Amino acid sequence: MIRLFAVALLAVLAAVGVAVSALGGVALSAYLLIVVTALGLAVRRQRPQQAGRTCSCCTSTVFDPVELL
Repeated sequence: MIRLFAVALLAVLAAVGVAVSALGGVALSAYLLIVVTALGLAVRRQRPQQAGRTCSCCTSTVFDPVELL
C-alpha cells in the first residue's frame, strides 16, 4: 500500500514539475529545491532516533509484574 502511494506521489510531483518547467528554469529550480528539501525532511523524520536520546520512562516497563499467591 505504501509503495502505491509513493508511486502516485512521485507521478504527481513529476506532472507538477513538467507544468512548472513551462514557466522557466528559475521556477523549475525553485520547485526542485522545495521538493528535494521536503522529501529529505520526510525521510529524516522516518529514521529511528538515536539510542542515546531515549528516556527511562519509555524504555522501562509501565506496570510492575503481578504475583499470584
